[in-house]
Amino acid sequence: MSLFSSKNGRHEAPASGRRMRKSASAREPGRAAPKRTNGLRVFFSALWVVLLVVLGVYFCAFAPREGVYNERENRLLANAPDFSAKSIFGGALDTETEAYLSDHIPAREGAIRLSNALRDMLSIASYEDGLAIAGKQEDALTSAAPDADILDDMISVFDQPAVTPTPSGSETDTPTPDGTVPPDPTETPDDEPVVETPSVPRREKPAVSPDDYPEILSVYTETNSGRATYYSYGRSNVLAVTSVLNRVAALLPEDGSLVYTMVPQASIGNLYVAAAEKKAFVSETEAVVDAFGSEKVTAISSAAILGEAIKNDEYVYFRTDMHWTPYGTYLVYCKMLEAIGMTPAAREDFSIEIEEPFRGTYYRDNPTNYMYNNPDRLELLQPRFPLEWRRITGPDGQYKLIDFLNWNAAANDRYTIYLGGPAGPWTYAQCDNGQTKNCLVITDSFGLAFVPLMTQNYAQVHYYDPRYFNGGIVGASAKEMIEAYDITDVFVVVGDLHSYNSDFILGQLNTQLGD
Repeated sequence: MSLFSSKNGRHEAPASGRRMRKSASAREPGRAAPKRTNGLRVFFSALWVVLLVVLGVYFCAFAPREGVYNERENRLLANAPDFSAKSIFGGALDTETEAYLSDHIPAREGAIRLSNALRDMLSIASYEDGLAIAGKQEDALTSAAPDADILDDMISVFDQPAVTPTPSGSETDTPTPDGTVPPDPTETPDDEPVVETPSVPRREKPAVSPDDYPEILSVYTETNSGRATYYSYGRSNVLAVTSVLNRVAALLPEDGSLVYTMVPQASIGNLYVAAAEKKAFVSETEAVVDAFGSEKVTAISSAAILGEAIKNDEYVYFRTDMHWTPYGTYLVYCKMLEAIGMTPAAREDFSIEIEEPFRGTYYRDNPTNYMYNNPDRLELLQPRFPLEWRRITGPDGQYKLIDFLNWNAAANDRYTIYLGGPAGPWTYAQCDNGQTKNCLVITDSFGLAFVPLMTQNYAQVHYYDPRYFNGGIVGASAKEMIEAYDITDVFVVVGDLHSYNSDFILGQLNTQLGD
């Protein structure tokens, strides 16, 4: 296109003179504008300098140096940064200042509520929900999990023959024919007989090799349409997870036990529910964990338990949410306790509060008419005896009491009403139930409905989600917490998203156990 106007085929140059005269007249009224503009710039620059000075003085002299606990978020808010040459030149001052300003911005609570309301209104999925609806996972580790070399180190122990432990004691402690050690004549026997706690029966685990199992282990269903595979995990990943579970089990007393299960999410279970002919709901991974776990480790298949319940038309998975129902949780709880010789509580031992209709995260992210017309029922099981739910807020066991049911949860997140949802760094129930042993539940959001069930069987029920653990707050590693609270039994309950291919066990839990 020509830069000159065209009239009757002739090109004419613009009337530059008129344009210059018009521009000159347009500038005439605004000759004083640059002076006013410069004055405003000086004013705002001076104001900004004053604000920076005030902020700096506040940080240096008045800002709190200890984090403030926020009950709504179940965490300590960031404390004010420390001014030092190390923090300034090392770059820590910038990140600490940003964290402090973010946590202490004016009207922060209102902004969070507005953000949550907008998220629910616009059906914005969280990170975990996004993983849940993303589809099949690849057989690969996430970038945050151990690399191949570390994995090789973790599973190398399984390539070696089992070693029979050598009995403790000196060479002079020759056992008598009945297998006992002669008493020391210098010791004075106690007047009262010693009552021994019966030990947990140990299963004889057969000698197996990793090569006895497929390189790729799957979660799948069998129906009249054939086999449908939903998740696949590398054998090396499963063995590496087993090695971490063995590390946890080694921290327990001689009669302690660790029970592990992986829970397939509702999107898989409901496909099995919809099948015309149901044959099997299978997870091949637990067999490997069970075979290569130490004598204290037992693995059970939630898929098999829930699959049998589905065949009987039992309500074990939500239709509109990614989680299992509290009834499905209860069925797996019973099997996990029975696996170590304990008696599960009856459902009648709990008070049950029912909320319906319940439409969960799947409905929030994809609000279809089908899910709206087929809402779920949420059963909230609560122990009948007195207990306190305590969230650790500082070293030396400092804690804050929290509500068992946190009604601040949005309508679509009502499943996370238990204990305020996945949070940290460490929570436990102090139960007035006559029990004497303590247990720990290592879990993600799938364990929220599981933790309350354990209060019937243990004096203290500890709940720990590695994603939210903070050794700086509790003043100890997860290993030290297990020892400090005399944990006897550990139950590991994780959803399929946080099992073998994720950082949950291989990275976070493994690191938090300490060196």
